[in-house]
Amino acid sequence: MRFLSRLIPRSTGGRWAAGLGVAGVIGVGIYLVFFVFAFHLIFVDEVVDEAGPEFAVEVDIDELISEALEAGPVATTAAVAETGSDDQPADQSMSVGEHDADTDASDGSAGTAETDGSAGSAGTSESAESAETDASGEPSEPAESDASAGSDGSTESAESSDSGESGETEDQGVRVAYVGSFGPRSHPAEGTAVVLTDGTQTFLRFDDDFATDNGPDLNVYLHTAGPDASVDDLVGDFIDLGDLKGNIGAQNFVIPSDVDLDRYNTVSVWCVRFRVVFGTAALAPMN
Repeated sequence: MRFLSRLIPRSTGGRWAAGLGVAGVIGVGIYLVFFVFAFHLIFVDEVVDEAGPEFAVEVDIDELISEALEAGPVATTAAVAETGSDDQPADQSMSVGEHDADTDASDGSAGTAETDGSAGSAGTSESAESAETDASGEPSEPAESDASAGSDGSTESAESSDSGESGETEDQGVRVAYVGSFGPRSHPAEGTAVVLTDGTQTFLRFDDDFATDNGPDLNVYLHTAGPDASVDDLVGDFIDLGDLKGNIGAQNFVIPSDVDLDRYNTVSVWCVRFRVVFGTAALAPMN
C-alpha cells in the first residue's frame, strides 16, 4: 500500500507534466499556423471595391479603362518594319515599258525645268530693272500691300499656332498609359492592371476582375525583370508600392513620379515574409 501511495502522487505529477507538454506543443502549433504561416487566410477572402483614383479633372475611370482595353496596346515597331519590308520589293519591280515611260517622263520634266528656269531668269531681270526704276522715286503701292499682306499672314499664323498650342493643352488629360493581365506564379492570379496618369499624378489600378489567393504579408511590387523571371531576378531591382489591400477586387496604388515605367514594367503580388510571388502582370504601353 505504501508503494502504491507513493506511485499515485508521482503518476499524477507525471500526468500534469505530460499535459503541460502537450498544451505547449498545441500552443506553438497554433502560433505557427495562425500568426506565422497564416494558413487560415487561404480560406478567408478579403474583398475590396475601391473607387477610381481622383484627379484634378473629373473623369469616368471605368469608361476610360473600357475604351483603352478595346483599343488595345500600341503596335510594335517590329511588326511595322516587317510590313514595310514586304511592300518594298513590289514597288521596286517594274517592266521594261514602265522603265521607258519613266525615262521619257524624266526627260520631259528636265526640259520643262530648263524652260521654267529661263523664264524665271527673264522675269527676275525684269523685276530687277523695275526695282532700279523705283529706287529714285517713292515706294510703289504694291510693295506696301505685299508687306501688309505678309504681316497679316504672320499674324494669322501666330494666332493659329496659339490655337494649336491651346488645343494640345486641352487634349492633355487623364489617360491609360499601360495595361497588363495577371497570370499565376506560385498561386492562382487573374485580372487587369492598368496605369492611369494625367501627367502629374500616376496610379496603378487593379480592376474589379482582379483575384488571387489570400496570404500573409502581401505587397505590390514593380520589377525591371520580366513576369516569368526567377525570384532572385525579381527582387534584384524592384519598387514597393505598399500592402495589397485585398486579394479580390478593385484597388489603387500611388506610383512615385520618378518611376520609369518603361523599365519597371512588371507588377507582382509578393509575399514578403516567405519570398513567394503569387502572380505577375507585364505592363504594355497604350496608344
